[in-house]
Amino acid sequence: MRGSEWRKWNVHVHTKGTNKNDLFTSVSIDDFFSHFFRKALEQQLAAIAITDYFSIDNYKAATQFIAELEHKADSAGKPLFTVDEISQIRKIFIFPNVELRMMPATDIGKLINIHCLFNPEYVNDLENDFFNTIENQAGKKMNRAGIISYGKTFISDTPSDELCYKEGVDRFVVDIRALKDILDSNSSFRNNTIVVVSNSNKDGNSAVQKHYDLFEGEPGGLDGVRKTIYEISNAIFSANKKDIIYFLGQRLDGDPDALDEDKSNERKLVLKERGSFKACLVGCDAHKEEDLFKRFTWIKGSLDFNGFKQIMFEPEQRVKIQDTEPDIKDEKLIIDHVRYIGNDNLFTPEPVYFNRNLNVIIGGKSSGKSILLYNIAKTLLPDRTILKGGDKEGGYRYTFPSGFDFEVTIGSGHSQSITREDGVPSILPEIKYIPQNYLSKLAEPENKKGNELVKLVRGLLLEDETYNEKYQSFLSQLKSNDLKRELAINAYFELKDKIAEQRQDLSQKGDPDVLRSTIKTNQEKIAKLKESAGLTEEQISEYNKLSIESSEIEGELKKLRNDYSKIRSFNADIQNILTDLIQRRDNVLNSIENAAVSTFYRNEYAIVDTALKTVEAINSSFALNENEQFINENIFSRLAAPLSTRQAEIKAKLQPYVQDQLIKSEIEALEKLVNEDTQKLAGINQIALEISKNETALITDKTKIFDGYRANFNEYSKMIESFDPRTQLLENDRLQIIGTQQFNFPKFRGKITALMDGRKANFDLYPLLKEKNTGISPFDIEDVLSWLTTMFDAMTDKNDFPFVSKVDLKAAVRYLLD
Repeated sequence: MRGSEWRKWNVHVHTKGTNKNDLFTSVSIDDFFSHFFRKALEQQLAAIAITDYFSIDNYKAATQFIAELEHKADSAGKPLFTVDEISQIRKIFIFPNVELRMMPATDIGKLINIHCLFNPEYVNDLENDFFNTIENQAGKKMNRAGIISYGKTFISDTPSDELCYKEGVDRFVVDIRALKDILDSNSSFRNNTIVVVSNSNKDGNSAVQKHYDLFEGEPGGLDGVRKTIYEISNAIFSANKKDIIYFLGQRLDGDPDALDEDKSNERKLVLKERGSFKACLVGCDAHKEEDLFKRFTWIKGSLDFNGFKQIMFEPEQRVKIQDTEPDIKDEKLIIDHVRYIGNDNLFTPEPVYFNRNLNVIIGGKSSGKSILLYNIAKTLLPDRTILKGGDKEGGYRYTFPSGFDFEVTIGSGHSQSITREDGVPSILPEIKYIPQNYLSKLAEPENKKGNELVKLVRGLLLEDETYNEKYQSFLSQLKSNDLKRELAINAYFELKDKIAEQRQDLSQKGDPDVLRSTIKTNQEKIAKLKESAGLTEEQISEYNKLSIESSEIEGELKKLRNDYSKIRSFNADIQNILTDLIQRRDNVLNSIENAAVSTFYRNEYAIVDTALKTVEAINSSFALNENEQFINENIFSRLAAPLSTRQAEIKAKLQPYVQDQLIKSEIEALEKLVNEDTQKLAGINQIALEISKNETALITDKTKIFDGYRANFNEYSKMIESFDPRTQLLENDRLQIIGTQQFNFPKFRGKITALMDGRKANFDLYPLLKEKNTGISPFDIEDVLSWLTTMFDAMTDKNDFPFVSKVDLKAAVRYLLD
């Protein structure tokens, strides 16, 4: 026996000749059951409840048909079923379902359908215990004679018994108290019956009306009757999700606003009002051939009535309404059975079958439990060297007799012998062998095996290739984020150094107020000299205009020279970066195994080659001749050419204005001073502007640094969340693995305090260094980021972090953000 397995059960299906709404069109009962069971085989039904109103006659007809299968043939004399099909049909668990119509049920007068599903071994007692005991409101018994008698009271003529029976069935209604009395008084009946309440509707069709809606906010005189109906019922006919969670006491489980106390009270209320938690079932309720077995229920239990009864005790674990098999397993990862092979009587020659889920091997001391597990491990483990050397290395000391063999067969049908040669691949390489006491020893702190336990758990999660790929992608993203953070740190310090250089440069440029005052004074002197030279106001105005233009042109030319220097420097940097990037790209693409993928991305990433060619072309355009002039035309030469030409024109126009050489020399000297001071002032303003922009960029770089830190934290969050489906699968098998982001406080404290001057008072300034943050433990990312920012600022901006002497500041920041 394998134990409980998920199988398809159809617990509500009518057959030809059903007492109500018979729409079956088969010519004969044999034709019908031939179609019926062929359809059942196609749908792989494992259990079928033959249903009829107030009768099990059709159930008996089905069992009679099964008993005579070898003799059933079509009109040409050909057997209806093969020997194998007959064997499969007889493995189907067939049992009776008697459908009763009861009142009262609802305030609008609808009847409610109650189903009694019986143990087939109890069928012979039903006539006496059930059909001859229950009476309707007219005192008529629920047997064939009673129903015929009841039907005659509604027909005036002298009808046949068949017509009276049909009329009686249509009108026969049972009081709920009659069924409750039998359940209360007759233990045999109670132990062999499962009562299922159906939807309250006119034709008894299940899973149409929502049971839950019958009770929500609808108190009234019939509540007591309804409560009785649901108390005596062991299950519910409904596929409505609202019903399913209500009758399991889980209505509030999916409500994020519901408190644990609310959920607990909800479960208590269901138990109080409905008598027990109940499973919801569905059947096809077919009344015509085309509807046969369109709906079914997955039930986990042995194929007998006791297996069916388990749904009363474990309704959530034993019943699922869905198309696909619950808890589907990969056939190649399942041990189907094992077999001892030998010529002695030490071990059973019969196959030992395994369940697809958890298997527990029970036996007394020295009964062979460890030997069985050891043999499975030795047969299947890819590396069997760990089994050599006896108990110390996980083996098992036992001497097997000559001729002994052991065979494992997996779900896919493949088998492997314990005598396979080394080097022959295992048919189940994923198997893990954990010897006795191994896990408990792993978990003992004194054995210092914590890392091994973590590796074991991680290995379990990563056995699934999909999740292993997710994990590798996670590691790659962390490395990418680390690189981005490293680049951001480098950029931060480069910018910080540049700002320091610019401030130093600015301090050597002079005071801008002094420059502005000097420019003004010298311009006044130039004006007086022009007057003494005998120039008219109009000439002076023109002279000033040309002088100002000349000064502006000189400023523009200087800006072009500065811009050229910046671009040339940047171009050299980007050329180096692109060259390195192309090398890295080629390394990656050369490692790609799929040629189509490699070709596709080589084309996609060709943009990098194009970019490098562009940068190289730019570099070529900067080539200079021996006179420091551009050999090839570029944007700088194009922009400078008209400015230089105009400057020469202005110089020529200024020549005639001042003929006196002494005055002219003085004016030129003063204009040179004004021009120089103007350029200095422009330079100061430019540096100040660049410092302002760089300080803003410095803030951006700092943000990037901490964004990178947060990005890694988020990668852990996403990775843990992406593993939820994987851990949920394991949790269904009662193995709970919880992922949390943790901060290594001791490692952090060790790295940072090694850089500090050793005074405890200084440690207490920073929460991350306080000893209350102990061990490797969960943390709040906002708190940690706030504390890290404070330490970062103390190190880089305030310069008041208590370093020991000669600390590499950039290295300290890397430690801080590792």
